[in-house]
Amino acid sequence: MMNDIVSFADRLRSATKADHESAENSGFITSLLEGRRSGADYVRLLVQYAYIYEALEAGSRALRRNAGPDLRALLDVRLDRMPSLRSDLKLLLPVYGVRVPRERLAATREYVARLEQAAAGSRPAFLAHHYLRYLGDLSGGRIMGQLVGRHYDVPPEMLSMWRFNGIGKPKPYKDGYRAALNAVMASPAEQQVFIDEVARGFGLNRALFEELDRRYPANVAGPGGKQLPGG
Repeated sequence: MMNDIVSFADRLRSATKADHESAENSGFITSLLEGRRSGADYVRLLVQYAYIYEALEAGSRALRRNAGPDLRALLDVRLDRMPSLRSDLKLLLPVYGVRVPRERLAATREYVARLEQAAAGSRPAFLAHHYLRYLGDLSGGRIMGQLVGRHYDVPPEMLSMWRFNGIGKPKPYKDGYRAALNAVMASPAEQQVFIDEVARGFGLNRALFEELDRRYPANVAGPGGKQLPGG
């Protein structure tokens, strides 16, 4: 079993490495984490994430209803981000609300449509998005929360999105998640659908970052965005 887990994880990393790096190195997210934007840009991203996680977690709830124990372990309610997202936005929007429109961007609409399509028709494809978002949040997302707080003076109570209460240390949890994933996705055909959809998910994330970058160019002069409010 352990060899199967390692093999699938290795295949996944190898097949999606270029897509992962492309999304991760997008101009918007890079400049945000380097401190060359403002707290308002972080809130703009969070507004779009709210639509994405709402769709993702609606799909998770529907899948849990008839799930066996392995799938229920994978669709852990402790991963759900919407309560934290709503809490953060409730605090952040009064500060930045004048500058942060709340409509869905075109890239967000495409992302949400794909999540809804996967939830309705393909369990491996839906689980690929579940994996991509939540394991990413447990890794790079936690770093994002630290850097946003540091660069833009966003207080901890407005960064609950990146805290996973009740989960403990991320690495053992992620190892257990991968084991649960392996248990529900045993066939090579399902695994290939999963890998292909992870790559697609990275592309959807990249498209969102690119649209945000076009709408809200970074401050090319260098770090500077510690002002709350404005941006």
